[in-house]
Amino acid sequence: MKNKLLMCLLMFALTPAAQAQVRPLPRGVELVDIVIYRPLGLTTTIVGTAFFIGISPLTALTTISPPHDAFQKAADLLIFRPAKFTFDRPLGVYYADPDGEYRRHQ
Repeated sequence: MKNKLLMCLLMFALTPAAQAQVRPLPRGVELVDIVIYRPLGLTTTIVGTAFFIGISPLTALTTISPPHDAFQKAADLLIFRPAKFTFDRPLGVYYADPDGEYRRHQ
């Protein structure tokens, strides 16, 4: 038990503390994001939702055969991704990470 405690303390003592350094965005990036990209994302979300509702009968037919996830895939592509781009990402971040999350990298 003492060895494990000693190893933990040594690990924390030798590991440098990570400091979060937030780089300031270039001038105009936030303005372009607010004036152009957010309204465009909102429009895409609204049009995607309308399109999803319009094609839902066809999507129901494709859900009959396995893997039965056509509604989830269509909703993700037409509604949730544009909504996440519009409402969930930080200002000035335009691309999602490989896991689909929008993060500001230091």
